[in-house]
Amino acid sequence: MKEKLLLVLMALLTGLAVVAQDVSSFKELSDSAYKTDAAYMAYNKYQKDAVLFMDMVADTHPYYVKAERRAEWQKQKAALLEHCKSVESDEDFADALINVLGPLHDKHTDVTTVKRLQEQRTAARQNALALGVGDIDREHIMRPHASNYDYQLFPDQSICYLQFNKCTDAANFPFPNFLNQMFGEMEAGNIRTLVVDVQYNNGGSSRLCDQLFMHLYPLEKTRFYTSYLRFSDLMAAYNPRIAEAKTSWERDGHKDELYQMPAPKIPDGFQQPRLYQGRVVFVMGKRTFSSAGMLLTNARDHHVGTIIGTNSTFSPSHYGEVLPFRLPNTHLLGSIACKYFARPDAATADESCLRPDVEIDLDDKDATWRYIVEQYGAKTQLNQ
Repeated sequence: MKEKLLLVLMALLTGLAVVAQDVSSFKELSDSAYKTDAAYMAYNKYQKDAVLFMDMVADTHPYYVKAERRAEWQKQKAALLEHCKSVESDEDFADALINVLGPLHDKHTDVTTVKRLQEQRTAARQNALALGVGDIDREHIMRPHASNYDYQLFPDQSICYLQFNKCTDAANFPFPNFLNQMFGEMEAGNIRTLVVDVQYNNGGSSRLCDQLFMHLYPLEKTRFYTSYLRFSDLMAAYNPRIAEAKTSWERDGHKDELYQMPAPKIPDGFQQPRLYQGRVVFVMGKRTFSSAGMLLTNARDHHVGTIIGTNSTFSPSHYGEVLPFRLPNTHLLGSIACKYFARPDAATADESCLRPDVEIDLDDKDATWRYIVEQYGAKTQLNQ
């Protein structure tokens, strides 16, 4: 049963990132089961969607797989419904739902209005145009670039600076090809320090981070994240076969349990890339998140390199893999995590944040770059 189930899950989850880009494809929560409830039918539109939201979160988020946690969550419903009596706008309602989410509110589990989403996308496009795609300023190297990833060699300092902004393949330069070119030039130039700047990277596909990490640490020795999936009605809305799997899983006595996904396997014929033997410095900022955060957690748990910057805004063990949804009465949009990722180092799985080895104020880009050159550049390398 598990092998069949895994195939269904993989087919479902690989399509969600695409679905999330198209607002019209967000699955609308159904209230058909509530229409026989006189109290529900008497509510205003905000109260109705509040009920649907509370019940969906309880049924979907991995944190609420335990009955006692669901009970605590549902205790907030009465106060939220009372508050919704006086809500006058979708923006105020979105804020009320975000407030009730508390610590679970992050980029994986969130609520927004169509207006806010459009404003965010417009601002992102304007920022990209203002930056100039791929433009690199040698004097102010650490300012944000518009490209998904780019690098620059500083031969005099024996440093390669990689700004890794988005875990998504560039259309004309897939990440594996990019990495082969970068590490090839580093080897030819005897570059002894690689700086991986992910301070602007809020995630994407963890596959790209894995591809980079394989150049820094042997795959056969890598300890992977352990991932756990929670079956839910919302997930079943994306793939009806999930409903069957959910029923079977609970019938086998796993009602309040997460499904542990199989550990990754090294593909047949895999060839380990040549490992980089120099020093590695990772730059972590407040916008580092999701897959980029997993990259830094892997680095910490495998003792690869040095992390500089600020305390993380992500938890090293965290929730992810989003299911997009739409509320039927207000048409608010949202996303909710359906998986839990436990970091490789089980002894530190409950840490709330990742702390840098060296804390630096990243607001001063020039000072940060001078620090990197002074501490990890050619002169320092000669003295070691």
